[in-house]
Amino acid sequence: MVNEGIPAVDLQDVSLHRRHRTVLEAVSFSLPRGAFLAVVGPNGSGKTSLLHTLNGRLRVEGRLSVLGVDPRKLGWHEAARFRTRVGVMPQTFAAADNAEHGVPLSALEVVELGRTGRAGLGRAFRENDREISAHWLEAVGLARMARRPFFALSGGEQRRVHLARVLAQEPELVLLDEPASQLDFGAQEDLVAMVERVWRQTGATFVMVSHELHHLPPGVTHAGLLVHGRLQDFGAPADILSARRLAAAYGRPILVTVQHGRRVATGGRDA
Repeated sequence: MVNEGIPAVDLQDVSLHRRHRTVLEAVSFSLPRGAFLAVVGPNGSGKTSLLHTLNGRLRVEGRLSVLGVDPRKLGWHEAARFRTRVGVMPQTFAAADNAEHGVPLSALEVVELGRTGRAGLGRAFRENDREISAHWLEAVGLARMARRPFFALSGGEQRRVHLARVLAQEPELVLLDEPASQLDFGAQEDLVAMVERVWRQTGATFVMVSHELHHLPPGVTHAGLLVHGRLQDFGAPADILSARRLAAAYGRPILVTVQHGRRVATGGRDA
């Protein structure tokens, strides 16, 4: 699945400074197309800012190439085209997603929002757009809820709808910000398995950030450890997501076990 040709993402000494604070500092890594990168680190370490950088939303310093282009140098039309190639599933959603006073969209209509960039803003959907949206809603197991109001769905179901929305966009790069956070155990497990399944199905490049090791699918191909804005380690998950390196990042003893191909971190004891 991994393509060793032109990388999907290539960062060299990328830094971001805000109000006399360093958010990202000299971040460098290259990720091949079709890979699945998990970026792990404590809260406030710059993980979400890294995703925004890859989506072209932040004016960072350094060399940046995403899907073969530097998003900072794109004109308006080129930037709009670039954003159809990058799908984003943010950590939090608008309040209207969960409130009955929000826009009364159905689950399918939320998924169809992912086609607006392909169809063109204000243009009518073609039959193909609707078929693709329905396909991805079915792929996440929610076809039976297509007409149900989005706000009436459970938290786990809403996350799956948003995943379907991203996939309906047919992106080459998928950015996931803590997709399984604040869900109950069953919903977490379902979503983790679903993320890996659609990654393998689409062949797209995935970048997922998390501070929870057990939220990472077992098929992750690359891992990075981001601490205080610095990418301390990058490489194979077995090497990077070790007890020693995680303990150094989090500043406390950590025990890492592997269960069904997934790594689980728990508190360890001082030697």
